[in-house]
Amino acid sequence: MRKIIIPLLCLCTYWGCSDVHFIKDPEFRTKLTQRFKERKEFAANRSAALFDVFNQDLSLEEREALQFLYAYMPLCDLADYNGNFFLKQVRSSFKAKESFKWGKTIPDDIFRHFVLPYRVNNENLDSARWVFLQELKPRLQNLSMKEAALEVNHWCHEKVNYAPTDIRTSGPLSLVRTSWGRCGEESTFTVTALRAVGIPARQVYTPRWAHCDDNHAWVEVWVDGKWFYMGACEPESNLNMGWFTEPARRAMLVHTKVFGVYSGSDKIVNQSDNFTEINVVGNYAKVKRIYVRVVDEKGNQTENAKVDFGLYNYAEFYPIASKNTNSKGLTNLTTGIGDLLVWASKNGNYAGKKISVQNTNTLTLELGKGYTGGEVSDLNLVPPVEPKPYVIDEQQKKQNDIRLANEDSIRIAYRTGFIDSVSAYQLAEERELNKQEVWSLLKKSQGNWKEIKSYLEESSEQYSKETIILLQTIAQKDLRDTQAKILLDHLNSTLNNYKVQDYKSKEIFYRYVLNPRIKNEGLIAYRRYLQQQFKGVFFGKRQERTIAIKNWIVDHIRIEGEENYYNLPITPKGVYELRISNQESRDIFFVALCRSLGIPARLEPALKTPQYFDGDKWINIDFEKQTKGQPAKGFLALELVDKKSSFDPNYYLHFSIGKLNNGVYQSLDLGWDKKLSDLPNPLELDEGKYRLITGMRGADGTVYAHLNHFEIKTGKTSKAELLFRNPKVASKVLGNISLDTELLNPLGKQIALSKLVKKQAIILLWLEPGKEPTRHLMEEFKDVVKSYEEWGGEIVIVQGDDINEERFSESFFEHMPSNYTVYKDRNNQLFDIAKSALGIQGKLEKPFILVLDSKGQIQFVSYGYKIGIHEHLLKVLNAI
Repeated sequence: MRKIIIPLLCLCTYWGCSDVHFIKDPEFRTKLTQRFKERKEFAANRSAALFDVFNQDLSLEEREALQFLYAYMPLCDLADYNGNFFLKQVRSSFKAKESFKWGKTIPDDIFRHFVLPYRVNNENLDSARWVFLQELKPRLQNLSMKEAALEVNHWCHEKVNYAPTDIRTSGPLSLVRTSWGRCGEESTFTVTALRAVGIPARQVYTPRWAHCDDNHAWVEVWVDGKWFYMGACEPESNLNMGWFTEPARRAMLVHTKVFGVYSGSDKIVNQSDNFTEINVVGNYAKVKRIYVRVVDEKGNQTENAKVDFGLYNYAEFYPIASKNTNSKGLTNLTTGIGDLLVWASKNGNYAGKKISVQNTNTLTLELGKGYTGGEVSDLNLVPPVEPKPYVIDEQQKKQNDIRLANEDSIRIAYRTGFIDSVSAYQLAEERELNKQEVWSLLKKSQGNWKEIKSYLEESSEQYSKETIILLQTIAQKDLRDTQAKILLDHLNSTLNNYKVQDYKSKEIFYRYVLNPRIKNEGLIAYRRYLQQQFKGVFFGKRQERTIAIKNWIVDHIRIEGEENYYNLPITPKGVYELRISNQESRDIFFVALCRSLGIPARLEPALKTPQYFDGDKWINIDFEKQTKGQPAKGFLALELVDKKSSFDPNYYLHFSIGKLNNGVYQSLDLGWDKKLSDLPNPLELDEGKYRLITGMRGADGTVYAHLNHFEIKTGKTSKAELLFRNPKVASKVLGNISLDTELLNPLGKQIALSKLVKKQAIILLWLEPGKEPTRHLMEEFKDVVKSYEEWGGEIVIVQGDDINEERFSESFFEHMPSNYTVYKDRNNQLFDIAKSALGIQGKLEKPFILVLDSKGQIQFVSYGYKIGIHEHLLKVLNAI
């Protein structure tokens, strides 16, 4: 027996010695071991769920890869997922590396930071990685790394295309079920797919554009030693191509978070213990490094002052980067050549100034000086200059467009499998529910219809009314990605314990007790779980129980804000189990626990302060400090300066209001789709200092802003004027097109442009159905239909040879005014004439818009999407 044991021991020793290290650098391995030990202690409350996985038979490579993930993962992942889930991620990434020839060519640090990490941004995690690998593997065999990257993007386009939606990021598999998502979801999905097959990838994004009120996210992919970019789910014929190429050349910042401590050659915006935020704007735009020095009132350099680099967008100065000053009071940023409002703050003292990056090397800000522009001021904010279009291979583009059309048909065919109205009506009859309500909800659920159908089938007949109300209360995205068991948990755990008649109003009960949606957290089944954990813990009247809940949270939940660096809310169950949270997740947990125990609660709409309803009014809960009573309130009356105007400005597009908190203005969340006429007037606001920003964009992207600083005092009404500095529309001839040029009308007959000129002008519109810029433009038509119809001229949709008729579906034009017609441009003749008239040699991104006057003079041109373009266009039409 002894003779057998010895050889076996030797063999085990040999295998152990030959096991490959994932972390090859001994120094970094030592640091990682220490960091992992600290994180294990940090997450001790979920020790078994997270770390029992290490008791399994793991290779050295797997063990170190898991340690790397645990060492740097955000708080939300430590709270909401378990060790087996992360082990599957590790094994899937190694399997991908072994499955393709490019796996052996990827440097260790690139694989570690851009293949292994399972999280891309703030998406809800799922099993997409191994599902995608299984489906894509046969498709990518025998392809080069570049060919595979392009092919993965074509596969992504078969599954998903663009449509606007809310800010919560659905997981990749949910996106496949829905078949569409916003750019942040498309890019998360595409990066997941690329990493699933072992191709290094990262999501990059400009937090806000400088030239229009919007932002965008796309993908960078590492191929054969270099980083390239691509549009997510928007495949082109080559890398480094995309509709956003021109806008990106006007960007002020393009950045991404890299998992873990990263030491690449990119500019670092911010580095923490868990992640490295890098700035890659220099890959796209002309840039400059500017410095900011912060001093106190005595001129002493100030360390750890926060400096926000604010870019005007959506009527606020959005901080595209926030950095702290060093021991010399200095910080810096590499940014595009446009205008910024730079704001420094520390301990409630602040200073701010608008700068032109082109004319700035070092800016000095003195804390305590406030905003240098004064209490009321006008300022113009100029974006980087618009570049000339780049040249593309038109033949390659045509071939790619044919493939895109085929991929569209694959996706459309998948959508035909969604539930139809006949089946929905049948279900409604069986469950004795309202047919139209059931069909509306199932239609909105799209690829998730089976889960919503199961929820309706499994819900109790005695709760039939509330079954529907719950679905009508949650967000539309919840309908598209929430499982039946989650909805049933909230329905049954509420109605089995609490009755609507016991509350002051049905609305209070339905919206603030039954409703599982609190903010932008992912919905899970937490209600029954929390009821069990807190059974018999809190007693007394509603106010007494609510204060007891607050005190329990203060005593048991530790706040670690920076640990949750993707800003994805932790689920209420995760907060309870880990007992560590950021402030946002803590506030959501408070509301969730209150609702689970039958107490109406919410996050206050404007400032997101946690509140409970005491039976008569909403009461604030302040975790940071003990307060006596509620915040003092005052009122704000907003008045349009131009009272004769019919202009009804939009909040977060034309104006915003910010409250000064600890030296920084925080925008009030009054609603993205609210017009001035939709808001109460006067507004009830907390006592304090405020800033009103109004702004209008010119056609070149320049913002004409007006700032008004004011104070709200207890019980008093302050007045603030909404002054809009409308950009003047300069009459400038940009080129000429002969009005004898002909198009084909819907009957196939030739018609000259001269016959289409009405109201002294004609709009020519070249569109690209299915592409994000065109979808944005068409969506915006719905708000200006009346204005175009009152103008009464002709809107000509020019259909080039590269656009099939099928792509101009009836639904494509659903928001269009009635005065449009589709005309064919044979051989793209008019398109080529227009390019020549404008002196453009390269690619023209669509939507491409021209306004011709009655002489054939080009009075307006726009290519690529710019939010608010209709405002500029209508001004031009009215001026002609």
